[in-house]
Amino acid sequence: MAFLLKDWPTFAHEHQLPPGGDWAVWLMMGGRGAGKTRAGAEWIRARALGHGWTGEAGPAGRIALVGETYQDVREVMIEGVSGILSVHPKAERPQWNPSRRRLEWRTGAVAQAFSSEDPEALRGPQFDIAWADELAKWRNGEETFDMLQFGLRLGERPRQLVTTTPRAVPLLKRLIDMPGTTLTRAATRANALFLAPGFLERVVARYAGTRLGRQELDGELIEDRPDALWQRSDLDACRIAAAPDHLTRIVIAIDPPATATKRSDACGLVVAGLGEDGIAYVLADHSLARARGRPTGPGGRWRCGGTIRRTVWSPKSIRAATWCAR
Repeated sequence: MAFLLKDWPTFAHEHQLPPGGDWAVWLMMGGRGAGKTRAGAEWIRARALGHGWTGEAGPAGRIALVGETYQDVREVMIEGVSGILSVHPKAERPQWNPSRRRLEWRTGAVAQAFSSEDPEALRGPQFDIAWADELAKWRNGEETFDMLQFGLRLGERPRQLVTTTPRAVPLLKRLIDMPGTTLTRAATRANALFLAPGFLERVVARYAGTRLGRQELDGELIEDRPDALWQRSDLDACRIAAAPDHLTRIVIAIDPPATATKRSDACGLVVAGLGEDGIAYVLADHSLARARGRPTGPGGRWRCGGTIRRTVWSPKSIRAATWCAR
């Protein structure tokens, strides 16, 4: 009986097993509790140990584990109830080295932990496969995902599994449309047998039919509110590859929060320019979730501005800019 509990293909749901075909990205979008973490952990286990049911020849030698934060990687992907350590029988369990953020199997396979807070950490290492968890809420999603792609260059067929609850962010939509992506979906109810008794009844009673319920329980990608002033399709239609080289005016707008605590609102920081054609162009959004310093005072304000000065324009163009604050 103990063996069967660790024999994943025997009782896994169809959406939890690797799809067929020559895919590069397996994107698993599902509701809360749909079994996404368990599927990711079992796939990593099978690839590290070279189990044949994955359809791959031989074990993967180098593995990337990427989450929103290092704590998420450790607490959910590695040490969690459905994490990598949990799904291994004791005799096969890899050695977890928290100080080096590494998992090491007896087969020689090595997995390294990475965070979306530090995309640059993905420069240098290279991998056969990767597991990216909750990509839709990564803090530096585009940069982290791009750096990961450059590192997937080992083996005959580098592959990556992305597990996430859907959110309407540009990276997730780009990933869905990207060639080589195979999408699987699952609602929370698909994994009802492994959820606490009464959980579905309780949450369905409250959230069924709501936008939040469709996203968090049904795993739907909710694009727009029907009563929204701006629709995403309209905004996407206005996008261009690059702003004009010559702008007659640059405006840096700052909307600082009233407090400077962990629960404070974001510090809004948007840069726009007026072209010679009379059209305004949004050049950058450097809003900060947790602005340092005193966000309502000159120190915090100019610290935010320093970020723009270092990353967007030369000092000459900054001098020509107009600063606007709430």
